[in-house]
Amino acid sequence: MTNLPPKLPEQQQQIKLKLLDGSIGAISVDTCIFSRSGYRLDQGILRRLEQFKGNTFHLIFSEVTIKEVMRHIGAHSEEEKTKFLTGLRGIAKFWNIDIAKQSAIADDLLQKLEPTDLAKKRVKDFLTRCGAQIIEAKKALDVSELLKCYFETLPPFEKSGDKKAEFPDAIALLSLESWAEKSSISVLFVTNDKGCKRYCEQSQRIFAIDDLGDALTLIQERDAHRAQMCSAIDQQIASGNHQNLLSLIESTVSENIWSIDWVPDADAAYYYDPEMQDVEVTGTSFLSTDGSAGLQAVDYCDGALIARATISVEVEASCNFTFSVKDGIDKDMVCIGGAEVRVNDTVEVDVLITFLDPDSDSPKVDAVELVPAYRHIDFGSIEPDYGDEDPNDERY
Repeated sequence: MTNLPPKLPEQQQQIKLKLLDGSIGAISVDTCIFSRSGYRLDQGILRRLEQFKGNTFHLIFSEVTIKEVMRHIGAHSEEEKTKFLTGLRGIAKFWNIDIAKQSAIADDLLQKLEPTDLAKKRVKDFLTRCGAQIIEAKKALDVSELLKCYFETLPPFEKSGDKKAEFPDAIALLSLESWAEKSSISVLFVTNDKGCKRYCEQSQRIFAIDDLGDALTLIQERDAHRAQMCSAIDQQIASGNHQNLLSLIESTVSENIWSIDWVPDADAAYYYDPEMQDVEVTGTSFLSTDGSAGLQAVDYCDGALIARATISVEVEASCNFTFSVKDGIDKDMVCIGGAEVRVNDTVEVDVLITFLDPDSDSPKVDAVELVPAYRHIDFGSIEPDYGDEDPNDERY
């Protein structure tokens, strides 16, 4: 058996041992993980779930999880569709675009699909690509156990808050538990929900981990050869054998910088509405001190190794802030000015690197992909910028 890395957290050590001895033979992903990945089902880390199609390692989802993902994608799609059509009408005013052409543009981009239909199609295609199995609640759920958890406030129900809102989690977990018991296969459940984690702590069949990339890495380590390939390539990178890799990563991150959802943070004495303007990459580096990339295998098929690396990225970002105060009489929010703020910050992002012939002496870098994510940028203390104007002028 492969020795465990000395710094691997205890929870992951236990999971890895169960993966290596065959106890854990399935993986499932909670709704919150889909949300963290921006519901990008055909990109980044979620796309790597496609490796389980035709695999002896099972990918399973509770029916509840799939329906929640569909509902969320539909809601986000509806919101973005409204923004798009509103923006298109605004452009049409100034570019003198007639109604027929507006409709043609909208139909071409939106594919004449309603948001709910789009959500169903995207999720169905995702499940097909991944070869996932759906666990139906009506066939797997023990209603008596569900009621017991609810009335006795057992995990995943919390003692405080609205317990009714936790029913979807409870149905999903109990369905997975039933499948695991009937199949005699334990399940690795990817979630960062506290109630779900507490449930898994007392379960004999479901084991929680809060990061999908870590989960896939542990699964890949069933085959020690994949970990050895990553280690060998890392040594080559540290020795300078892939001198263009970091510049390729920087170029990829720069070109796809807006696949990151940037969240501006700031301190202000007034209410403010932020609007990100620009994010420019000014530098990248590996986190290690020896020049290696810290590669972790997430997929290996058809002679191609997909490895994840966490990269430190230096950015220069700008954001427009609009400030307002509440009118003491009308209770309306009144604009008192704005400011464009620029800052330099450093964030960590994940990239997926594809190596061809990874077991050879000279593996080739075939592709680099930026993993979509949410990242915060701190703009510090901000206030309206009036320039040379008097903020006490009656215009304000």
